[in-house]
Amino acid sequence: MDMQKFLTGIESANADERFAAWRAAGEVSPSAIPQLGKLAASDKPGIAKAALEALTTMTHSVGKDTKSVNRIEVVRGLLGLSSPAYALPVRTHAFRLLSNIAVENSVPAIAKEIQNADLREEVVYCLERIPGDAATQALISAYIGASDGFKPRILAALGHRRALSAVTLCNEAMRSANKEIAIAGAKAIARIGPATGAAPAFPSEAGLSEWQKTERVDSMLRYADEQAKAGNVGAALNLYRSALDLPQEHFQCAAIIGIGKIPTPDAAALIMSRLKSPIRNVRITARNTWKNIATA
Repeated sequence: MDMQKFLTGIESANADERFAAWRAAGEVSPSAIPQLGKLAASDKPGIAKAALEALTTMTHSVGKDTKSVNRIEVVRGLLGLSSPAYALPVRTHAFRLLSNIAVENSVPAIAKEIQNADLREEVVYCLERIPGDAATQALISAYIGASDGFKPRILAALGHRRALSAVTLCNEAMRSANKEIAIAGAKAIARIGPATGAAPAFPSEAGLSEWQKTERVDSMLRYADEQAKAGNVGAALNLYRSALDLPQEHFQCAAIIGIGKIPTPDAAALIMSRLKSPIRNVRITARNTWKNIATA
């Protein structure tokens, strides 16, 4: 598609012409990206929207082909839009689009803005979705200089990536006096999963809100499930025992179901200990799990 005709369409006063232009953006050279970035900051809402939508269309058009020459150029163009030369809404949009197509060699340019309070959420989201160790290391490095209020977000990203190299950081976070950070560390390590040896020291209940207490136990159970899958039965059973000692029936039931997947005498003994529980739902869950073991 002719570049000038395309840009004229984006700037048109006619909504239909703007729509037609942005829908055809995938056929336009990525060299149009800098101009689209300027138009996306227009004080005319229709033009600004058309330019932003054109950038989205262009990104989606190269999203499936990792070897596309245009994909490389679109990434380069979006990295340019993420710079301070462009308006904040344009930079935000650029990072969101980069989260779909950026690769490891884009990480240094993206990570530069991770301490920018206006952009850090988009930067972390972007890094979270980029494959490879470079993005993980950028997140770990950024954690050190991040404010306490933002550290939980970085920990969440590392958890979503299941980044084994972040296990030490998560363990340190769980020892933090800041309860938000401690619980974020617990949730992250639970998602990351297998790390052979003893179970990590999850935060104590002291000082936690009721919701944080729930997240703490949920993280313990999730981690125990992952340990059981990995064959680290000792660590899994220790965590399940802790949940069985809690008064909440749903935690006890979850622990019983997890224990039921471990084919050892110790696991069977734990389930048997709950067959006569005074709590009806716990008793039923234990009996059903026992039957499943017997059938298997």
